[in-house]
Amino acid sequence: MNQGLKGWLRPVYDLLVRCGPVKAMVRRELSRVAAEPFSAALIDEFVHGECGSAYGVTPAQKMALVEGFRRCNAEIESGTSPLVHTVLAREILSVPPEVQGDVIECGVWKGASAASLSLVCALVKRRLWVCDSFEGLPDDHLQLHRGPHVHIYGYYKKGMFAGGLDEVRENIRRCGDLSACEFVHGYFAESLEALDRPLVCAFLDVDLVSSTRDCLRRVWPLLVEDGALYTDDAGDMDVVRVYFDEAWWQENLGCAAPGLIGSGCGLPLNPKASSIGYIRKATRFDPAEWKKVPFHYYPDDESDPG
Repeated sequence: MNQGLKGWLRPVYDLLVRCGPVKAMVRRELSRVAAEPFSAALIDEFVHGECGSAYGVTPAQKMALVEGFRRCNAEIESGTSPLVHTVLAREILSVPPEVQGDVIECGVWKGASAASLSLVCALVKRRLWVCDSFEGLPDDHLQLHRGPHVHIYGYYKKGMFAGGLDEVRENIRRCGDLSACEFVHGYFAESLEALDRPLVCAFLDVDLVSSTRDCLRRVWPLLVEDGALYTDDAGDMDVVRVYFDEAWWQENLGCAAPGLIGSGCGLPLNPKASSIGYIRKATRFDPAEWKKVPFHYYPDDESDPG
């Protein structure tokens, strides 16, 4: 189909997906694509919500992204679901276009989530930094990892979750958009030192406390104000504690510990638990930009009856 015809048909398609019968059909398709409880509602909000509108991204394009995420997970071994990829996509599409910066993923395994994110980054013309040793995990010295909310525990072994650089490249080429990607090869303590570009969104799936700290030391200073950093380790309480370690944050990053939304149980992507949580960088307080609420007291508000 030529580009002119595609451009003519796209508004027609967007109108159709907003009408009742076709919208119901779209929702049935979303339910088929979704792999977890609550997925249909969350994906429907992604497709028909406001995210991406500032870039001119249409519901039809967001539907295509969701189908792309499904394909990435179907064809590439993955530790995250298409719904997690949708959550990350929503975050990236919600960044105002005028905010300059790239996206980074640390810990990519076989490249499934990187492939999904590359589709989003290509759409909004941002670079995706794909960072990994591409040799699997470093030695964790048989540390016990616990997920008390879902009653699981286990150990990590050196070399687990290995995906070679050539393999990851090929997976992204086949299922994602390789043109959006830059690859950073090596262990995070050294490989991330060369990064110097602003970041609008970060995704850490690094499993270990040591790797989490190595990533935060470099990624957090580059993250723009109001940028979000997501982790796929929200259920591991040892990793969660890093985000609340006030002494560590003050010593290494010169700021207060931000905490973690989704600590222990993850974001509510299904009725039980999920593995993903996030923090948002909010280091500046400006009363002119923040909102007042009726259930708080404001001593400078003369209209307050007291």
